[in-house]
Amino acid sequence: MEASKPRIGVFFCDCGGTVEGLIDFDELEMHAGSLEDVEHVERDRFMCSSDAASRMSQLAKAHDLDRLVIGACSPRVYEEEFKRAAELAGINPYMLEIANLREQVAWVHSSDREGATAKAKDALTMAVARSRRMEPQTRPPGAYVIDERCSGCGICLSTCRHDAIEMKVDPWTGKRVATVDPISCLACGACVAACPSGAMDMVGFSNEEMTAEIDTFTEGLLDSKEPFPAILVFACNWCSYPAADLAGLKRMQMEPKFHIIRTPCSARVDPEWVLRALSNGVDGVLVLGGKDGQCHYEGGNVRTRDRMMLLTKLLRQIGFDPQRFAIDWVNPDEAATFRDIVNAFIERVERLGPNPLRAPSEEERPTSALFHGRDDYVHPPYRR
Repeated sequence: MEASKPRIGVFFCDCGGTVEGLIDFDELEMHAGSLEDVEHVERDRFMCSSDAASRMSQLAKAHDLDRLVIGACSPRVYEEEFKRAAELAGINPYMLEIANLREQVAWVHSSDREGATAKAKDALTMAVARSRRMEPQTRPPGAYVIDERCSGCGICLSTCRHDAIEMKVDPWTGKRVATVDPISCLACGACVAACPSGAMDMVGFSNEEMTAEIDTFTEGLLDSKEPFPAILVFACNWCSYPAADLAGLKRMQMEPKFHIIRTPCSARVDPEWVLRALSNGVDGVLVLGGKDGQCHYEGGNVRTRDRMMLLTKLLRQIGFDPQRFAIDWVNPDEAATFRDIVNAFIERVERLGPNPLRAPSEEERPTSALFHGRDDYVHPPYRR
């Protein structure tokens, strides 16, 4: 039976006028209404208020919405309140996505209304794309195993620092498979990124949700050298992401040349995401974790560092300039450090020029696919 099409509601908030005039909301609303599967668009002055939450629930019921996208403040501020509003509307709380349009767009780019509006449109498009891949969940946030894909290698077991994974033998088949204890799992995602067979996934930051954001941001980059530079930043929810929020709160002005994808931990960043983004035409990828001793998950940043050092060597082997990739460390209270690291990376990528895969001349065109991910069950077409 064919799955029903998503019915998405987009709700904007101008945060009591604090972002009014910094983003062209009329243009943003028109853009939202043009996106596939978006059935309703609404704007409110205070989405975090109980009255607005009640109105959103009523509108969701009236338009038969099955997932919500909120364009407002940081998800670290009111995500739980918005989830409760979704439940009031009869929508599974895991069918909610928040586009951070206040701290990480309007405030940090307040001197560039046109650039901020363009970035807000991209952020919204990425959020809607991610929401399409969401599925109702009853299990808590955390990792789980797709048994039929598990090879029993045990890499996930060696990666987990919280004794949440155990290897068991199926008494009927004799096959060795991993199992995750949902009570012990802290939902860092390190094991999911480490799994070589694609047998692990997680509730909250699933493989499909994350690759949907990457693919949406990179759509069309291979056919044009503009906009340049196109830079992706993977930011840890507990360290670098709040540092980015703080930069916005302090109105530290930055150029809107980068887009942030939030992850539960830097250890959740799959090397395949970096390869996928670069193969799709991104000009640079920056991974930002917390500093040593500051990881919320006790060493997730160490696992990230080791994994990404190997990735740097691989990039060189397959023909990418390793300078297009960087990993760095920011604590949540280091807004200026966040700004300086991102600005320095942007300048580095600008010196390198566009990704050579973007709109190459005829003699430069690659004749084979550079990257085929383990989760891609249909091989992408060769570019000729």
